[in-house]
Amino acid sequence: MKKMMLLGALALAPTQAFAANVVNGSFEAPVVPGSCCVTSPPTAIPGWTATPNVNVVKGTFSSSAGNLAQQGDQYLDLVGEGGTGSISQLLNTVAGNTYTLSFWYSHNLFSGPLTASASYSVADLTGTVTHSTGSSANLDWRLFTGTFTGTGSDTLSFVNLTGGPNEGIFLDNITIAAVPEPGTWLMMLVGFGFIGAQMRRGSRATASLKLA
Repeated sequence: MKKMMLLGALALAPTQAFAANVVNGSFEAPVVPGSCCVTSPPTAIPGWTATPNVNVVKGTFSSSAGNLAQQGDQYLDLVGEGGTGSISQLLNTVAGNTYTLSFWYSHNLFSGPLTASASYSVADLTGTVTHSTGSSANLDWRLFTGTFTGTGSDTLSFVNLTGGPNEGIFLDNITIAAVPEPGTWLMMLVGFGFIGAQMRRGSRATASLKLA
């Protein structure tokens, strides 16, 4: 049993060692009171640096539409009542390791233009997302995924590219996951294979005892 636990831990340890977790990636903090928004700054968004003016929005912003968040109860509007907004977060990565960035995006359909865009950046992964459809009852969340190579300390940032009040890209469910190296996959397969074999052996031994 101890050997099984050890191999299981060894199989999982490499991916845990390369982890680079996003703090508050679904923007469930701070909790929005009432039915609308919390503006940052001045209110801090745990895990993130916001400048100059973004909104954490409760998913029930439109009472007729129900919960509009992609995950949880809240999401982020990159532009609140001010001009172009941005957020950033410093990540602890492992230099040379590959990571996958995933996030969901939409845009403010309650006012402003029919199309909005924002840039994303982390290490060697940069680009722009644009959103141009949907309705106030269905935000038409879209998934972005991309890979980057960690440098040891990387800043994840999003900058809205359309100006004006309430014309921002929405963000939700931002995650980063380590991509295991081939050797790590092999170790995991060997470890889990051994655990499976031990479990089958234990089952046969139990069956033999019952027959006896």
